[in-house]
Amino acid sequence: MAFRREPNPNRNHPTHCPYCGGMDLFPDAEGDFAWSCQECLRVFSVMFHGQDDPDHAPEPAPSTAEALQNSLARKGHEAAYRHDNNDKER
Repeated sequence: MAFRREPNPNRNHPTHCPYCGGMDLFPDAEGDFAWSCQECLRVFSVMFHGQDDPDHAPEPAPSTAEALQNSLARKGHEAAYRHDNNDKER
């Protein structure tokens, strides 16, 4: 699955100027991705190209119960908390 796509000028608009931090921004006629800061009078572009595929797929995360058991075992607790649908808490 590839997330890489053509940049879209209608998304990810800036909330502040990267130069002065001003918030008085307007689209500029310089290009589809250009923004004009009315405070410092600079024009800049913002483009989001997407994400690249990772080199390898991450391993699935353990369930909450498995993570709790692993944590208790690492801390040296012999009587680890177990809760099954058929048994009561021990």
